[in-house]
Amino acid sequence: MAAYGNIAIPELLRQGMVVAEMNQKLIANNIANVDTPNYNPAEMDIQATLRRAVDGRLRFSLRKTDSRHLDSTHFRPDLERLAPLSKNDYNKVDLDYEMVKLSDNTSKYTTYSGLLRKHFGLVKGMLSNLR
Repeated sequence: MAAYGNIAIPELLRQGMVVAEMNQKLIANNIANVDTPNYNPAEMDIQATLRRAVDGRLRFSLRKTDSRHLDSTHFRPDLERLAPLSKNDYNKVDLDYEMVKLSDNTSKYTTYSGLLRKHFGLVKGMLSNLR
């Protein structure tokens, strides 16, 4: 199986899709708060978050103090910057910038999923030729 460093390509693509999904939620939250006074938009550091995801350090678990507690695992992305400009209500969301990020993120997710589909199509083709 093809690998990049010490991780298999399908796992790298899957983690890329997970990070893109997290980024999509972050961008959507910024867009949803475009009219919220004093709101500072968050921006994900995609490379650092993907690196942590590939290394298995993206999740953190809450400590359970009782065996009856449910397991709770949360994802924590790396955030990159605060917006420097604000409107009269001190909201710093730039809707045009967020829409560009949304389009770029959607493109990345589509690319990762297409490459993953192509990879598994090749594997399926190889397996069908073995019969």
